[in-house]
Amino acid sequence: MVSFWAVKHHWGLLFLFPHPGSFVVRYLIGFALLDFCEYLYHVIMHKIKPLWSFHLVHHSDLELDVSTTVREHPVETFLRMCFLIIWVFLLGASFGVLLLRQTIQTIANITSHTQFKLPHKANNIISWIFITPNLHHVHHHYQLPFTDRNYGYVLSIWDRLFNTYYNDLPATEVTFGIDTHMDKNANTNFWRIIKLPFLKKLK
Repeated sequence: MVSFWAVKHHWGLLFLFPHPGSFVVRYLIGFALLDFCEYLYHVIMHKIKPLWSFHLVHHSDLELDVSTTVREHPVETFLRMCFLIIWVFLLGASFGVLLLRQTIQTIANITSHTQFKLPHKANNIISWIFITPNLHHVHHHYQLPFTDRNYGYVLSIWDRLFNTYYNDLPATEVTFGIDTHMDKNANTNFWRIIKLPFLKKLK
């Protein structure tokens, strides 16, 4: 609804630029800006302590797999949607751009939360443009400063621009989870996970 309203009223950052005639270019610009907003959202969830308490539910998974993609506290799901509405409103993103963005992000999220790893050389090449599973595995390493690296969802340019890119942690040294919550029994109990943001420490 927000997207349709913004497009109808020519509202948002995307309408301030003289759009190139190419349909593809317009979609690429919109996609890139939405991707930057998601990078910003991810940084905010890590850096603001009350928000991090909900986001750490995602990071507390000790075995990274496809299910980790949807391991998200309901409060964060609500916050994510609120932020997305704000981004769409500020940018004036069309439904088509939003659909493209969400489809590619979903595929990227599923892929990056698998145990699949690219060969070293392939990863070094592809990671110049995209967030690879290798890069996201670093982000899920259980200790700082690695959890504050590789915030990107699809494009790696934002991490490179804002000095949060890291690609030098060998896969054999990655331990999934978060160092303050490494109790396997607690991390696999649904109700304990739901209550996690409201507890000082898992016992």
